Amino acid sequence: MLRKLDVSGQCKNDTNNSKTKINMGLFDFLKPKKTELDDNLSQLLKAFFPKGETDINAGTNELLLILNNSIDKNEARNIFVKSVSMSRVTSNFDKERLVKHLSGYCLQHFNEQQLDKFFNYLTALTVAMKVHGSSPVEIKRDGDAYVW
Repeated sequence: MLRKLDVSGQCKNDTNNSKTKINMGLFDFLKPKKTELDDNLSQLLKAFFPKGETDINAGTNELLLILNNSIDKNEARNIFVKSVSMSRVTSNFDKERLVKHLSGYCLQHFNEQQLDKFFNYLTALTVAMKVHGSSPVEIKRDGDAYVW
């Protein structure tokens, strides 16, 4: 049984197990606090992927198709999310800019044809979202083109 000192200086039995409550609160400072940057990133992701995980999964699956499933799903997801984000915040997004972006961490997974396909997909996503308000899950492949 735990004992605690109350405000009057009296020692009393602790039936609520306040030691646990104190310990839980004691380490709250270690928890990362949400910052304005976190809020801004969250808003950007919502803008890029309005349907959340559904959009991200659709884009990840399309990238896996482009790359003939040569990488695992987590890596494809990482590449897709970063590439969409970069393509949206870059003022003059072109294939050269995509290659620069990918060369930092994953260009080795792409051949020239796959780069073209991925660039076309990212461009289609941008147009579909900006002009038509479509999200990645609504963009479908039709042969070598994308429709929404």
